[in-house]
Amino acid sequence: MKLGIHLPQFGASAEEVAHVARRAESSGYSSIWVSDHIVVPSGGGTLPAIEILEPVATLAFVAAVTTSIRLATSVIVVPYRNALHLAKELATLDCLAGGRLVVGVASGWLEAEFRALRAPYAERGRYTDEAIRLMRACWANATPEFKGEFFELSGMRFGPRPAAGKIPIVVGGISRRAVRRAVELGDGWHGTRMTPVQVDERLRWLREIAARQGRNLSGFALSHRVYIGFADKWTETGGYVEGILAPPIELAEYLNQFGELGIQEILVTPLGADRTLDAFMDRFDKEVRPHLK
Repeated sequence: MKLGIHLPQFGASAEEVAHVARRAESSGYSSIWVSDHIVVPSGGGTLPAIEILEPVATLAFVAAVTTSIRLATSVIVVPYRNALHLAKELATLDCLAGGRLVVGVASGWLEAEFRALRAPYAERGRYTDEAIRLMRACWANATPEFKGEFFELSGMRFGPRPAAGKIPIVVGGISRRAVRRAVELGDGWHGTRMTPVQVDERLRWLREIAARQGRNLSGFALSHRVYIGFADKWTETGGYVEGILAPPIELAEYLNQFGELGIQEILVTPLGADRTLDAFMDRFDKEVRPHLK
């Protein structure tokens, strides 16, 4: 099972981001990931009042201080952005990074953030579907032809295009609609904040939908984001960040359950007293990774 690590994005300095990226690469992690919020409510609610580094700019910085580790998003909220502009940003990043980008996408959920951005909340699902199709068309053709509900493109030149002519798109989300989008339009599915039982249910949905649509899942990427930290006894956290605090061996056993279900890559996001990534990675690399299958 491959391992990814989430970069520090909350009030982190350039030095901290670069250090963690280099350490992850030299320690054999498969990927480094970033998340996405542009503005969030200041008065609490379902999401803490976080300040988060912009994901595309952060990965561009990381691309310059690493050489081989994959760069990924968990996830870009597509309707927050003009899809044509996003296609350009991601293609540019992929070119500069030497083809290392994996784009996790989703349609979003925080209605207040949509309102602040004047983004299409009611149409977010349809917009996301069309944006994926538009980005693929732009990445594949110097003069793409496209006509949809939100975009129409003809007689215009697009560039640069990605290093390999395309960028893998993994669709994030836990709803049946998100799983269907992954089958219909994605190169993979990216889950988050779910137990092995919940992930198993989504994987059944995925296989059922793929069978109905005749989608061959060979090469289809399956990844899942977990929030974990160290504690003397098993504890399940609540709130926006649902995760697990446990002794190292129990954490390893928990992560191995995802691999047994077919998850190919785990994105680790640290929780608890060892939340500084250096401290967390010291323990995780020494006490958990040797027990992963």
